[in-house]
Amino acid sequence: MIIAKPEWFGRRKYTGWGVSIKTWQGAVYLAGMLLLLVILQLIPNLSTENRLIISGIWVAFLIIDMVDVMWKLKKDERERIHEAIAERNAAWAMMFVLVIGLFVELTYNALQQKLYANPFIILALAAGIISKSVTNYKLEREN
Repeated sequence: MIIAKPEWFGRRKYTGWGVSIKTWQGAVYLAGMLLLLVILQLIPNLSTENRLIISGIWVAFLIIDMVDVMWKLKKDERERIHEAIAERNAAWAMMFVLVIGLFVELTYNALQQKLYANPFIILALAAGIISKSVTNYKLEREN
C-alpha cells in the first residue's frame, strides 16, 4: 500500500476502467492529489520543462497508487466473472473499431496512391493478438 486504501474505493462498473469513490476519505484523497497537481502548476519562476517533469512524476505516482488500489480491491467470484465478461466484450469492441479504422485508413491512402497505416493502430492490434496468445498458452499449461 502506498497512500490510498482500497476500502476508500470501489470497482468502476459502468463508466470505464478504474475505481470509483466509495467513502469521503477517497474523495478527500483524490481532491488533495489533484489540488497538489494544480498547485504545482502555479509555482512561479519554474521553467516549463521542470513543471512538466514534476507534474509527470506526480501523475505517475497517482497512477501507481491507483493501480495498487485496483489490484487490492476485494471481489467475489460472481464479480470476477462479470468483470471478465465485460472486459472481453470491451476488448472485442475495441478490436473491431481498430480493424475498421485500419481498413478505412489503408483504403483512403491507397486511393491517394500512398502506402501508410498508423503504427499505433497496428501496434494495438498486434498487442491484443500477442496478449491473447500468451494468456491462452499460459492457461493451457496450468490446466
